[in-house]
Amino acid sequence: MQQQVPDVGGMRAERVVVVSLMKSGTHLVQELMLALGYKIYGQSRIPQENRPVLGDETCDRVVRMVHGDQAADALRAQGEEAFRAGADQTWEALGWAWQQRLGMPLVNRYGAQLTHTEAVDQALRRTSGTPFSWTPENTCWIVPELDIKKVDGKFIEEWTSTGEPRILFMYRDPRDMVLSMVNFLLGKTAKGFGNFSEFQIFNNILAAKGSLEERLLYALSDPAFPGSGDHERMLWLLNHPKVCNISFEEMVGARGGGSAEAQLDTVRRVIEFVGADADPEKTADGIFSRDSFSFFKGQIGSWREAFTPRVEQLAHERLAKALELYGYQA
Repeated sequence: MQQQVPDVGGMRAERVVVVSLMKSGTHLVQELMLALGYKIYGQSRIPQENRPVLGDETCDRVVRMVHGDQAADALRAQGEEAFRAGADQTWEALGWAWQQRLGMPLVNRYGAQLTHTEAVDQALRRTSGTPFSWTPENTCWIVPELDIKKVDGKFIEEWTSTGEPRILFMYRDPRDMVLSMVNFLLGKTAKGFGNFSEFQIFNNILAAKGSLEERLLYALSDPAFPGSGDHERMLWLLNHPKVCNISFEEMVGARGGGSAEAQLDTVRRVIEFVGADADPEKTADGIFSRDSFSFFKGQIGSWREAFTPRVEQLAHERLAKALELYGYQA
């Protein structure tokens, strides 16, 4: 479908939230945001070098938000090394607190270890009324969903009135997403699925099935299967005029079975949307990476080779609404 760039003003966005459905090509949009100069935080597997590095002023602000002025001054008095370590721990706590405010459970789907739970609880209590604009600058938050029924009302109020943070929504043909999720949960991608317990459960179930057909039939039948119903729950994002919508099919480019023209157009739209100063052609060249931990084939329409007639029939029954709403041919 033809996409327009939402009118959110010309200033560069200090904070971006990318809502990328699981197995919709998160690595593509993550590479794009890195190329545009953002550091990455959130619910994806993020190398340490790509995570936010907080400046001294931001560290001080974060510590004071979570612990108060007196505790911040006491920590500062212990010396720079101690202050920096305390600030890093506090930022971790604040990040987890904001994930809860954005409607996600206190767990990372890709196996990141949650530490300092008491600090997380304190961060949530003390910052429950603070705006998202108080989080670290130049950060792109990657989340797999933004359920309007679960998101903190203060965040919705801030975004509705200011247009900040900028929100991008990444989606993909649900048939390819089901196939990709099955392959991911079977451990066929570069680094497996981590140690998240929910994923282990479905790995056990899929591994016990005798064929790919049985696995796909199961994945399409169980409403608890990861990713099931995501397109319908995130439909509000697809329709909101302040959200920039991008699809895997547009982003993947010629190496993934798409077109260089569509990829370049999409990169241009994102650059304009976040107000970045970047060359679209140079940026587009570097976003397709076979080194992504969740990369398997990264191709458009892989479901056509994998789906048997039985699977295709069930997919049509279960996914017809999503296919129509998102503009995919049945």
